[in-house]
Amino acid sequence: MLRKKFIYLSKFAALAALSINTTQALPIDWHGVFGVDTTLINNYRKIKNTTDNKPIASNIGSQEIGVGSGNEKASFQSYIFRLNPHIIVNDTASFKAELTSGYGRGGRLGDDSATDKTNDNFGNALYIQNKSSSSKSIVINQAYMELYSDTATYIIGRHSTDWGLGAVYNSGKGTWDRHAFSRDGVTAKIKIGNFLIEPYWAKIDSTGSLSRNTKSSEIGAGLLYDNVDRDIAFGLLYSKKNNKQDNATADTNTTGASSAYALGETDVKVTDIYFKKIFGNFKLELEVPIVSGQLGKVYNSESTKVNSKSFIFETEYKVSDSWTIAFDFGSISGHTGSTAGYEAMYLNPNYQVANLLFRYNLQAIGNTSYNLYDSYMTNATYAKIAGEYKSDKWSWVAAMIWAKANETAKLGESAYNHTNNKVFTANDTQADDLGMEIDLNFDYHWNSAVKVGGSLGYLFAGDYFSFTNDPTNKNTADNSFALQLNSSIEF
Repeated sequence: MLRKKFIYLSKFAALAALSINTTQALPIDWHGVFGVDTTLINNYRKIKNTTDNKPIASNIGSQEIGVGSGNEKASFQSYIFRLNPHIIVNDTASFKAELTSGYGRGGRLGDDSATDKTNDNFGNALYIQNKSSSSKSIVINQAYMELYSDTATYIIGRHSTDWGLGAVYNSGKGTWDRHAFSRDGVTAKIKIGNFLIEPYWAKIDSTGSLSRNTKSSEIGAGLLYDNVDRDIAFGLLYSKKNNKQDNATADTNTTGASSAYALGETDVKVTDIYFKKIFGNFKLELEVPIVSGQLGKVYNSESTKVNSKSFIFETEYKVSDSWTIAFDFGSISGHTGSTAGYEAMYLNPNYQVANLLFRYNLQAIGNTSYNLYDSYMTNATYAKIAGEYKSDKWSWVAAMIWAKANETAKLGESAYNHTNNKVFTANDTQADDLGMEIDLNFDYHWNSAVKVGGSLGYLFAGDYFSFTNDPTNKNTADNSFALQLNSSIEF
């Protein structure tokens, strides 16, 4: 009996060993980014004095940022983290993903301290332990398969994409990009000579029901001609986003109502034109995104027509292997305040031109229910000139940015606050000067993977920011500056 059991176990062990020997592990490529920074912003409210120290929510026409329980200075530390596994299944298929933590691919250092302070009133006893909460869960920003064929590459799942300069469709490939454009659906990449055709279909998030009445979807295609030999590229992306009447996830509060209300049915079209040309050491790029169609019940009444547009222009001249000069110009439409339509354009939060202006959602400093990095370029005409020096270990960039608002409040007329998304009646006239900013950035390349850097931004704030919509209590604009040190590792 024991002999039979021994023979049986021997056969089982041999079979298991054979199985292990014939099993092949799938190759996995791990790469990603981790970085930490510390930032100081002095006079983040951009004003010399205050009228009532209340957030702009208490006066929806005012540009005044609420000070909360703090003061005029902001100091915070944050981290950014993303992990991108790439599994090669076989010659015709791969799996890719992006894993992050928290919101905006990271969070603020120390933002779990409330757990210690309120844990059964033992905040004093647990103070020195500085525990971290387990509530900051891993987020799956992307998870998709790539299928390869002779005619096209098919991407299926939750994935990201780029178009043009990244003003609207931006995958967040930069080290410190906090966001990424996301698409849940299918994209086909078809290459024919110098032409790249990318048709796609995507499902937009909806909750509450699986009924067709709650459906939100996007369908579109990009057509790009890219001739490397002639250093020229141009193309057009067209998409149509449709939201059904009963989708409860698309809501707004443009009128300043006591609570948000549903947009209802929408039919929005995005047309994005892109052009690039290189003349020796000189490069020119242009992107013109246009949003049109029906945006829904923006003013909680009948459907509203949307007509938003931007003009983004970038140039670069390479003087030598070490020196580069760049000039950028852009105009992003704002909203006049008329309830007959909606004209404001908000660019992707990854697309920024300055270290302080447009960079942060400064409402989040005094009120952490907002997110600091939910910041968008909007309602502005700007110009930027920059110079960059590069060596083996160092890179330095100095820049000057000028900007003005395209739409401002005018006494007695309907106006729109682009910071809080509210329409109001103007009791005063607002200046259009956003100011001028001087920036300095540097990076020290510790090695091929590690960078240590910093940035400085000094804003000569314009009178646009001193508007209170109250002629009896006026503010005065004041200068502001931001200082940051950071370190990152890419792998």
